[in-house]
Amino acid sequence: MLLPTLLAVVALFASLVLLVSGNAMLGTIAALRLEIEGYDAGVIGVVLALTSLGFVLGSIYGVRIVRRVGHIRAFAAFAGVAASATLAHPLYVSVATWLLLRFVLGFCIAGLMLVVESWINASATKETRGVLLGSYMVLFFLAASGGQFMVALGDPGADRLFVVAGILIALSLVPVSLTDSTPPAIEQASGLSLRTLWRCSELGLAGAAAGGMVIGAFGTVGPVYAYEMKLPVEDVARFMGISILAAMALQWPIGLLSDRLPRRLIIIVIAGAAAAAALATALIGHRSPLHLYVGVALMYGLAACIYPVCLALTHDMLSPAQVVPASRAMLLVNGIGAVAGPVVGGLAISLLGPSGLMLFLAAALGVLVALGLHSLAIERAPPVAEQSHCVGVAPGSTTIVAELDPRQAR
Repeated sequence: MLLPTLLAVVALFASLVLLVSGNAMLGTIAALRLEIEGYDAGVIGVVLALTSLGFVLGSIYGVRIVRRVGHIRAFAAFAGVAASATLAHPLYVSVATWLLLRFVLGFCIAGLMLVVESWINASATKETRGVLLGSYMVLFFLAASGGQFMVALGDPGADRLFVVAGILIALSLVPVSLTDSTPPAIEQASGLSLRTLWRCSELGLAGAAAGGMVIGAFGTVGPVYAYEMKLPVEDVARFMGISILAAMALQWPIGLLSDRLPRRLIIIVIAGAAAAAALATALIGHRSPLHLYVGVALMYGLAACIYPVCLALTHDMLSPAQVVPASRAMLLVNGIGAVAGPVVGGLAISLLGPSGLMLFLAAALGVLVALGLHSLAIERAPPVAEQSHCVGVAPGSTTIVAELDPRQAR
């Protein structure tokens, strides 16, 4: 049963790899290009935050387009517009133009991810759901990291890298177009109110927002920070790529640890350790590239684990039938945090210099630690033996991938 399922989705995974690598590459070269053009870091943060805003809205409304015209046609439309928006970046570099391009790109990327994720989800069975989600996670992180390393192939001040990113996004259309598997129907999504989630777990919801803010801020303006720390472009690419690999490497062991220990304790510890790493990077990251790489890898790797553990903590308080609706609501909150993060992070760099980004991240993570300590006193927690399994979540997923969660009722 597993082999036929994997063969059915291999084309979808190929499209996923091309799409994620192209989009990850574009995010870094767009940030570097604005920096090279002399724009203030605060302005860069606002411009790039429009990508996250477009992604959030695309995750909500893009499904209507998919339902209306079908998966393959919708994918072709989204891919065509996304590739065009990518190639249009170097034609006219201005705040007004890029605000529009980044928003359109974010909306289209969300639509493309919706198609791929819903198709993969429809191919899953109860027995293969966990394997497919794990495969999705690994490929997502590897593709995102690979996209970052490709930035070293050229100069962000020229047009070549934008062309390469556009080609990758356009090529993601090919595997989906040639697959012979049947496109699924996307069902009407049910939701769970944020008030209900807040009553179930204040820390879980706050952690989703804080995790999105930290990951969004670093993933978007991190290249600006590295560039202002005097790293050459090829080292900026390694800087971002290594951070993503660290996030992938820590997901499984921290998830396993959270299955065996109280989750609030795990959230407090990893948020505190990430805050300490961010603060240390702000203070001593300038001493050598090694200090910078190690500090940021620890910070980003640990921070990327906050959302999955917070999601598992919230699921512990819910019935099995509420798992998927809760995941959708939590992803929305996480996305809102990802919109705010680049704006505040860019402003922090403008006001305090490059170390301002790390100070902001340390502060955001510190607030989460304080909330975690407070929650120990006011929120009930199930016994460790009754906790659900912690499932990894890739940054940049849409609400559809929540349905791959093997914890959901079937």
